[in-house]
Amino acid sequence: MTEIEPYWNTAQNLSQFLFSIRKVERRGYVDVSDIPLTTLPFFAFAYLTEGEILMEIGETAYLCKAGQILLIPARIPFHILYFKGNTGFECGFSITALKDPSYACLHNQQPLLQTLPEEDIPFTTLLLEELMSAFKQDRRKVIASALDLFLSRLEAPDSTPGNPIVNRFLELVFDRNQKPGKVITYADALCITPNYLNRLVRNQTGHSAMEWIEISRLNLAKLLLRQNQLQIAEVAAATGIDDQSYFTRFFKKSEGCTPSQYREKVLQG
Repeated sequence: MTEIEPYWNTAQNLSQFLFSIRKVERRGYVDVSDIPLTTLPFFAFAYLTEGEILMEIGETAYLCKAGQILLIPARIPFHILYFKGNTGFECGFSITALKDPSYACLHNQQPLLQTLPEEDIPFTTLLLEELMSAFKQDRRKVIASALDLFLSRLEAPDSTPGNPIVNRFLELVFDRNQKPGKVITYADALCITPNYLNRLVRNQTGHSAMEWIEISRLNLAKLLLRQNQLQIAEVAAATGIDDQSYFTRFFKKSEGCTPSQYREKVLQG
């Protein structure tokens, strides 16, 4: 059935692709800088049991968290902006793998982000475990039945996927052509007050604007420290922090080690 490993690698021939699923467990830092903008010729979804993943799909940023499903339509470009220690499942499927291709969630060229009721999470997890087992054994009838059952529990995409101000804020924060700035910098760029920006961002994502800036700054720092080309002071400046002492405290608070210790651990493998 043609397994996609990793799912953003489209170099292989996908003309006969039907279905693929894998269980993922990403702990610690994940470098997403080398993951290109991707367009898949089939549907894909991520279901998380832990952690977070932030994707820019089309022109909209989607934050998928534990207990949520993010369905990406075929031929819609997406870009991964951020991972945080996520576990769960990633799946790709062709319409031809289904018994019933009429589900509403498949006939709208818009991603679907759905939060599962707490009581549905154990069943969904078991269902995807069964899908993965059937995939390994190439039991196509079981795959078709289980995938249909999974899709039947999804709703049609909402016509308004998140606040456009929040989407634009997240795009700006993770734009690696610019240093991470302050909340007021982004608020000014979006022509709103910092308090209003914070409220919008927290309501949609569960994180404040400042928390997203720090996430972006920390991930950029890890990326630069792994490259071993810049001095610590230069890494700090590249992340928007001119005070090296403050940068060291900021980094240690999150990672439990100094930037120099982190670089040493990375170099030691």
